[in-house]
Amino acid sequence: MKYKIIDNFLNQKCFDYLYSLKLKEVKSDEISVHHNKIYNNGETQVSCISLDILKELHKSCHEKTIKILNELAPHKTKLYEYTDFNIIETGKNYTFPIHRDHINKLLSGVIYIRPNINTGTIIYENKKGKSPKIIEWKKNRAFFFSRTEERSWHNYKGDGINNRIVLVYNLMTTNTKAVCELEGINYNLIRLREFVNPYIYRIFKKII
Repeated sequence: MKYKIIDNFLNQKCFDYLYSLKLKEVKSDEISVHHNKIYNNGETQVSCISLDILKELHKSCHEKTIKILNELAPHKTKLYEYTDFNIIETGKNYTFPIHRDHINKLLSGVIYIRPNINTGTIIYENKKGKSPKIIEWKKNRAFFFSRTEERSWHNYKGDGINNRIVLVYNLMTTNTKAVCELEGINYNLIRLREFVNPYIYRIFKKII
């Protein structure tokens, strides 16, 4: 998997705001996702962060993230439509399954917020968890990648001591058909995977 790590990614104002953010604490085996968005046309959606901070995040980071997308997957840049700024709190004993992200994510990013020490993102060679590699957790460290069908397997989990809070920063599109065309992926197969259970999907995949 091609990826990029940038330390001290957020400016101090935004990082301090997110670090001190008051969230309803989740149970040790649960996860909570707070959705925030900003679109190309200026429309916004906010939940747990202020509109001013959302705009500041976008203003200070957008050019940097577009540049990262150009480095990792330049063919996808023209499809950009909006940005997700999701705050995710993971319980200390929660483990998210190994996955490869939805195809509408052009650039996937995570910025580690708090606590000071926890478990970073874990990347793998395949969906069975071969050759795990941990991206070390560090406050205000950003980890970015552009998902591919077979080489972007990853997950995350708590460290068994403290809940973890991150900012998930994704450059997004709604044009998944165009992404499939660019990557040579069967669009109908992708849609099938989204709507049927994994067993039926595996059968159809062998047929198509």
